[in-house]
Amino acid sequence: MKRLFIFTVAIISVTVFIKCTGSENEPFFTGKINYEYSYESETLNADSLKQIKPSKSVFNYDLNNYQSRFIGNDTFSYYYSGLWNKAVSQTNSNSDFECEDYSLPTDSILSFKLYDTAEIIMGYHCRVIEFQTKRFWNRYYVSRDLKISPATYQKHKAYNLSFYGEQTGGGLILKLEHRFKNYTMKGVVTGIEKKDKHFKALDLPEDKFKLICK
Repeated sequence: MKRLFIFTVAIISVTVFIKCTGSENEPFFTGKINYEYSYESETLNADSLKQIKPSKSVFNYDLNNYQSRFIGNDTFSYYYSGLWNKAVSQTNSNSDFECEDYSLPTDSILSFKLYDTAEIIMGYHCRVIEFQTKRFWNRYYVSRDLKISPATYQKHKAYNLSFYGEQTGGGLILKLEHRFKNYTMKGVVTGIEKKDKHFKALDLPEDKFKLICK
């Protein structure tokens, strides 16, 4: 369940996508995104949730890969290769890496809707996507202008990422809400750092990735 939670956030904290109003030839976003998270619950202690759940995260994107790192009492890192369509996960700085095939669905969408909003976040105009899966309900405010490369989501069936990309076109998440059974998690972007096309998203060397996912 811990892996499912982290990945839903990654997707969480991911990245949901929206069709851009600009040219299709517009360059894709490469760089770093920072988020902060808060928690609410009618049945669980909010301070206790803050102790065991991530308080912030950092996402890196290049034209083929992404890296997500969720930071709290423990730090969970995920290194996704668009070429391999697999991800390596790591807890803290442990050397016990795991590899997961992302070509297989792990959840399913029951319903969704996409609509306009007047809200502007960090200077970016947004639209909103809401969706219900078998496991949780979500709302994402996504940029109309910043888009990630399709190589980072097109084959990514796990955790519904390819669904998000197909439905919404590649826009960056700027604010989010996940409603689980006993608590709600909210997140908001705190920093966007654009890089050039030579930026490398993954800290994990390619030869080590191949060795772990062989």
